[in-house]
Amino acid sequence: MARITLVLSPHLDDAVLSCAGYLGCHKSVIATVFTEGDASYEARREEDIKAARIIGAQARHLGFKDAPFRSVLYSNFVGIIGSGFKPPLRLEKALAQLLDELDPEFVLAPLGVGNHIDHRVLRYAATKLVRPERLLYYEDRPYAFVRDQVDFTIGTAPHPDWESYFAAHYVQTYLAGTHPYAVRKAFAAAKPFLGVEPVRELPAPNLDALCAYRTQLNDLFSSPAAMAALYASRPERYWARTPA
Repeated sequence: MARITLVLSPHLDDAVLSCAGYLGCHKSVIATVFTEGDASYEARREEDIKAARIIGAQARHLGFKDAPFRSVLYSNFVGIIGSGFKPPLRLEKALAQLLDELDPEFVLAPLGVGNHIDHRVLRYAATKLVRPERLLYYEDRPYAFVRDQVDFTIGTAPHPDWESYFAAHYVQTYLAGTHPYAVRKAFAAAKPFLGVEPVRELPAPNLDALCAYRTQLNDLFSSPAAMAALYASRPERYWARTPA
């Protein structure tokens, strides 16, 4: 019997937004880490279960608080993309227990494109806990659709393409009056994730499961047509640690 893939998702949409093609053709469990916030998160958890069901995966919710609800450091956009973090020991323990329980063949974790603190925390924990030959990193979407964002994350571009970045719908949604200089400064302080190489590409996925996230899509994409065009523009790419 084929073993499962464990897909680690920071939030209640990231795995399906980023890995729909992979999830559509592999037996998978999606473990979403930061699933608690305000009252709206009940609807978001229901959406996530529905999306996983559509795509043929199992949803698991680990019950950690989303960044803005666990620290004042993450109360604004700049704090979320620019703050550092201490090693998340309680999270590491929960993930270690999940790995022991499921014994997955492969683990997929976020590459950290976009520099969101929760994505970087989960990337750190997965890199520490999972053997390199079993670990793949997925490009976080919609952030990976912005020109040079992936290259900036892995250290091959000095900064994102700022014109494309500030024109992105999700950035316009979340900036909420934040001065562009503060955003550039936060990115300048970011440490690149070095030592990875692309190992797999998948074509544009069926987008039916993405549409289950009704409370989130308007913040991320300007329209369903724009979303479809972005997904058609770039294949899913997966990265692995570069052999020593």
